[in-house]
Amino acid sequence: MRRALLGPLLLALALRLFAVLATDRVAADVERYQRVAGHLLDVSWNPYETKRLYPYPPPWAAAEAAAEWLARRGVGSFPVNVKLPVLAADLLLVALLAAAARAGRASPLAPWLYAAHPVSLLVGGVHGQFDAIPLLFLLLATEALLRGRRDASALALAAAIATKSFPVLALPFLAFGTRESWRSAARYTALALGPVALVLLPFAVADFGALRRELFGYGGIADFGWTGVLRGAEWLATSALPRSEARFWPVASFLSKALVLAAWAGLVLAVRSGRLRLGAERAILVTLLAFSSLYGLQSAQYLLWAVPFGLLWPGRAAALHAAAATVGLMGFYLFLAPGTLLPAPLEGRAALLAGRLWVGGAAATLAVVVLVSRTLIAPDQFPADVNRMAQAPSETAQAPLVERGLERDKAAEKAPPAKEPAKSSLRLEAPMRRANEVGASKQAAEAAPAPPPSSVSTRPLPSAHRCRPWAIPFQPPSTSRPGPATW
Repeated sequence: MRRALLGPLLLALALRLFAVLATDRVAADVERYQRVAGHLLDVSWNPYETKRLYPYPPPWAAAEAAAEWLARRGVGSFPVNVKLPVLAADLLLVALLAAAARAGRASPLAPWLYAAHPVSLLVGGVHGQFDAIPLLFLLLATEALLRGRRDASALALAAAIATKSFPVLALPFLAFGTRESWRSAARYTALALGPVALVLLPFAVADFGALRRELFGYGGIADFGWTGVLRGAEWLATSALPRSEARFWPVASFLSKALVLAAWAGLVLAVRSGRLRLGAERAILVTLLAFSSLYGLQSAQYLLWAVPFGLLWPGRAAALHAAAATVGLMGFYLFLAPGTLLPAPLEGRAALLAGRLWVGGAAATLAVVVLVSRTLIAPDQFPADVNRMAQAPSETAQAPLVERGLERDKAAEKAPPAKEPAKSSLRLEAPMRRANEVGASKQAAEAAPAPPPSSVSTRPLPSAHRCRPWAIPFQPPSTSRPGPATW
């Protein structure tokens, strides 16, 4: 077990250390981190007093301040220090995927694929964005829920929401779980949102206007998503690149929020009512992909959101997403974020090529997530979360089995006792009696009533037949030996 985990961990550590050390520069978001850290150390404890610099929940501000405090005392450089928590989160994600693979809830390739995933390397190691931290807590919340630890799952989700706001979209799917009661869901919601409210309370008391403006009023950046594609298309057509901030795209910002909220509410109602049979992992993946499809003002780090859940059972769609997102990110960093990937900005034809890579990659990524989102929620592709039902049958499914067992016990008690044969005839009648018993057992098995449709076997299905959240539909077992499923 340790050897199986050591390989992907060493690979992830080597690749990310190389990326972090090779991009030891203050550029793009790392520069904003440093400005916020200087404000916290020299001016005020409230990061929301800085304008348009800190659109995150409060805990990450402590990491920024700690990185600058260490750098001022000669311990490392600020770009390296501020990326170390992201590197640690990536390593823990690899370990969590490996644990899920050992438990049969993920592909054995999942930790290896995430360790070498180019989107994770670019977003965390090069860009310095910390989305791997909330994704780690979100996946941990899902795994804890599947193990029956609801309170631990809720607290892990609270840590995810307190790091970045987007994991709150997973709350309904985790709170209700496998048809949980409203009381149980309310307890889960209180444990998930209560700590976040307590963290935000001092900042709301100090300056609620700044908190509302910087955190709740953030609308995104039109670098990716359908608005990013429109922005890139306008640049290709006119050679004039529009501004990316949300205030320059008011209609697109309003429409994006309306579309995402409507789609999210519809998905929650469909899953809660049973019209869509989705497990927690797949429901979260569909939600993140729907956000990527419908929200127009996306930053580069948003392309990482679907990666950990998509790699649980990877298929061709995961490879297509990785390729398209990598092309888009490479073009973006070279064209729109100079200093992030290379020390000097590109000029002339090289900059033009980088811009075209950005637009093409953004459009290809949008096409992939739209296609995969439609596939995941198609009722003919995914009629039910069969594997989850098979591993954890509900009380309703177990009830007919228990009733039939009680009926058999009562019938056995009422049956008259059989007469004992004479001792002298036991030796002669033994072979014939054994043959009669075998024949009677066969007849009883053939005459036994078939189990009702609601009963579900408690034996887990083979791994090749499990519903794969990213791209693989459920295939019923056939008479021949099953092979690996593909999408």
